[in-house]
Amino acid sequence: MQHDRTSSQDPARLELKRCSACAEVKRAEDFYASHGRLSSYCKDCQRRASRLAYRRRRQDPDQHARMRAVDRLRKRRERARLAELDPNRERRAGQARRAAVRRLIEAHPGEYQVLLAAERERLQHTLPGGDADVA
Repeated sequence: MQHDRTSSQDPARLELKRCSACAEVKRAEDFYASHGRLSSYCKDCQRRASRLAYRRRRQDPDQHARMRAVDRLRKRRERARLAELDPNRERRAGQARRAAVRRLIEAHPGEYQVLLAAERERLQHTLPGGDADVA
């Protein structure tokens, strides 16, 4: 006899919750879950807040530069930590990327040829100093 999937639904998926931002009562699946708990904001409000914060941060060039510097440092530290744990990780990742590119080229040879032709055309119209020929 087959397992009845309808009777064993996760009870958390059936719960209702009020969003702190929009005050609407929504299903639990309309909220992000982290560490077994639901977020205070629904997914729509969370996305909206994230989008607004992203735009606000990008308007101030100084703050944008600081964020980029912090992000670069964080990524550099993470790469160093991972390299310490597994010295061959970057080499394997490079091999995987090259293999993926080869598979894409093999799967779409026509599109690849068009992209190559466009790149050659672009390079022909570029002056030796690196400035594009506008004429």
